[in-house]
Formats: sequence, C-alpha cells, structure tokens
Amino acid sequence: MLFRIEDISGFNPKLRIYDSCEFNAPVVEKDQIDEYISMKIRAEINNSHERDLLSYSKSLATCLLKYNKFTDNELHIYVNYGYNHIKYLSCSDKLKVKNYSIEDRLYGEPIFNKSGDIKLLNFIIDVSNNILLNQYLKKYQKTEKKRYASPEKDHEVVVMMPSNDLVITDYISAVYILYALQLKYRFLNHSNIRDVLIWELENMEFTSDETDSSEKIAFIELVNYLADYHKKEYEFSQFILQESQKTEHLSVAFDPILQFDDIIKNDFWDSYYLRTYNSNKVSNLFWDLCCWDIRNPRFL
Repeated sequence: MLFRIEDISGFNPKLRIYDSCEFNAPVVEKDQIDEYISMKIRAEINNSHERDLLSYSKSLATCLLKYNKFTDNELHIYVNYGYNHIKYLSCSDKLKVKNYSIEDRLYGEPIFNKSGDIKLLNFIIDVSNNILLNQYLKKYQKTEKKRYASPEKDHEVVVMMPSNDLVITDYISAVYILYALQLKYRFLNHSNIRDVLIWELENMEFTSDETDSSEKIAFIELVNYLADYHKKEYEFSQFILQESQKTEHLSVAFDPILQFDDIIKNDFWDSYYLRTYNSNKVSNLFWDLCCWDIRNPRFL
C-alpha cells in the first residue's frame, strides 16, 4: 500500500489529481521506453513544473508527520499489488505487463526485442535508492536528481496513472488516532478486534454518499494494512518520528499531530481522557476498541 498527501488547503493549493476519463495514454517507441520513463521520473523527482506522475510513499508516517503539518490536507491511498512494472497495449491492442526497475535498467537487456510502438497505460516504479536512481538518470538523461530531492528519505515510489486511488478527507484526524494507537498498542493484531472494527466501519454512515463510498473503503484498507504490515510500518516510522521530535510542532490547538505525539509518549489512560479533542465517530470507534483491548487482554 502506498500513501501521498494532496495539498488542498491554503490560498494556492497544488492539486495533483488525475482524471482517468481525460487521460490520454502516450504512444512510445519501444526502443525509446527507457528515455521516456526516465524523463518522466526526472521531472517528478526534481519537482518540475511540467510533471504528470504522482509520488507516493511506502511510509504512512512520512505523509502524516512530514507533509501534512497542519493536518488539513487529503490522504490518498493507492492499493497496489507490487512495484516495478509497466502496463501497456501492444500494437495488437493486447494488455501486457513487463517488469521494470531502475536497477534492472542499469544492467539488464533491452525490454523489447522488436521495434514498434506501444501505448503506455500505467507504471509503478520504486525510486527510493538514491545511488541507483542517480546512476539510472545519468545513463538515460545524462544528469542526476537535484540535491534537495529526498526519494530515499521519503521511501518514494512514482506512479503513472494510479488506477485505484482512495481518499480520506473528512476524517483525516481519525487516521492519526488509528496510526498512533496501532504503533503503541498493536490492538489491530487481535483478529477479533480487527473483524469487529471492519464490521463497524462497513455499517457506519459517513458524511455523504461520495464520502461514504471513498472514505469507508479507504479506512477498511488502512485497518487491514496496519494489521498485516505493522512491523514494516513501525520500521519506516522510526526515522520520521525522530526527525519530527527535533523541531517543536507549533499549533494553537490540540491538533491531531499533538494528539498523535501524546498517545506515543504517554500512558493510555492519560491519552484516553483527552480523546474528546479531534473526536468524531470514526476516531471514537478506534478509541473504544483499543480501550476494550487494554481492559480485556485475554478476552480473545
């Protein structure tokens, strides 16, 4: 699962949302595929004004604590099934998939044995190794990433035309609660709690029809992800947690980041009594089930 923050707040929001209905798949010559993809990656990594890829992170903590400091932007979730491949239509309009990683493209054979054009539909490529990325860009673009670019720190993966981008907007504060409680107490690792939580989410009425569909599915996917990949996400979170603690988080209220920090640092009951801050029916559900786990460690 991959994550990104969509900047929707402020006076000049930087929206990076694809409209799949308006997307025109580019036609690329087979022997130019490396040059084309590397050009797109270079533009995205270097924050070019003309870029049409999207950058996701393998780390939820990076998105929540580094790129959403005012907790007022959207969290986008891409439910992917592996990295490093391209999808395209052949000249006979057959849908095909080929492996594509920056490491393989440094040393591997050409992807295509025959000449001709393909229609490039989608790709998802891990660019989180700075050394390999620079070697790849040097080979195909005669340049490197800019010094300020941080794909390795951000655990970055670039995606062309994500096919199943889920969005959490109205209940973004609840994501901080869920994530902090799972990091600290691993309550989702109890299968009964996980099942109850998913059932409750499935039967909960969200704000509107549109929000109900998108956010409900997103939260269910997020619960499953944090339960199944707790160790991986814990490892990803440590660096960004250390970095975030080096600078004071300034806020005029007890916002979700301060509440996240409170959960991580303090006793459960101390944090539980402050749960009314940033409360909503989704975050209350997380608090209640984690409380159930704390009070009844053997009920399973």
